[in-house]
Amino acid sequence: MMKNTENKKVYIYDGSYQGLLTALFRSFKQREIPAKIIAKSKFRDDLFYERVEVKTENEKAQFFSSQIKEHISAQALNNIFHAYLSESEKMELYIFRYLFTGFKVGKKVDEFLTKDYVRQVQDLAHKVRHESHRLKGLVRLQEAAGGKYYAAVEPDYKTLALLAPHFKNRFSTMDWIIHDKKREEAVIFSAAEKEWLLIDLENEFEPELSLKEKDVQQLWQAFFSAVSIKNRSNPGTQRQFMPKKYWKHLIESPGSSRKFKIK
Repeated sequence: MMKNTENKKVYIYDGSYQGLLTALFRSFKQREIPAKIIAKSKFRDDLFYERVEVKTENEKAQFFSSQIKEHISAQALNNIFHAYLSESEKMELYIFRYLFTGFKVGKKVDEFLTKDYVRQVQDLAHKVRHESHRLKGLVRLQEAAGGKYYAAVEPDYKTLALLAPHFKNRFSTMDWIIHDKKREEAVIFSAAEKEWLLIDLENEFEPELSLKEKDVQQLWQAFFSAVSIKNRSNPGTQRQFMPKKYWKHLIESPGSSRKFKIK
């Protein structure tokens, strides 16, 4: 039975997924119900709570992950990872309560839709998967000087870890970078190493495009403009399939006259 320590302890972790799993492992191990589980970057001192800083331990995180998969389900593990990527407020406590029920009822936890926290975890996971799926079709890799490829995104959710395997499979013979400008991080892939890596990358970073890329983009924009039929323009439908928030980083830039100057 969990000890009723609610409204007393706040678990603070480093913001990583492994850190969250470590904090959750500690909670279940100590049989404590924390008032909050929160990333260090979002924490604000509060005299009413006891502060507990949880150091990330990969072995504990990996063990706890295996326990979720074994005693609840692989789908539950998938759900909490995607919910984590949402970065939503109270996400950590929703995950904690979801797992608390899951360890009691097993894989049936996803059928407990009368529980708000089960619906919240499923809803957050669904939103993250949906945006990831949409971005897989919208990300435009552009050739930069030096033969490497670059794309910028500003997603609502932390989706780089979901995009990386997809683009690794599709573009395994190219060196590329997908840059999340909103979070100032990027996933980089080396064709030689066949591995991708998540790194910090400042918002201002933007490589110079190759002359070939600029030529191709101008030709594509000219084609896009030529085949557009003004009388059949339907901005509403266009936004439905390609939301305006993504237009900024599209080569064709629907509804705009974006151009590249070739020096």
